[in-house]
Amino acid sequence: LTANEEKARFYAEASPSIVTPLNKLIGYESAAKIAKHAVAERISVREAVIALGFVERGELTEAQLDEALDVLSMTAPKA
Repeated sequence: LTANEEKARFYAEASPSIVTPLNKLIGYESAAKIAKHAVAERISVREAVIALGFVERGELTEAQLDEALDVLSMTAPKA
């Protein structure tokens, strides 16, 4: 049995639950809005953040978005 890393990453990044780390950056209400938009439009959380203008308005930087939505760091063991 061999895992398909690319497919696994796709499914992880497509999950609206990865919006949780954004709570501390933009608040629960905004993060919930992003998750709902992602589900309704069938897009990733990252795409929803951009589509809703959070990056354009300067509420989040691309670097913050990259760090917050890094599924590998979310799942890596912590020492």
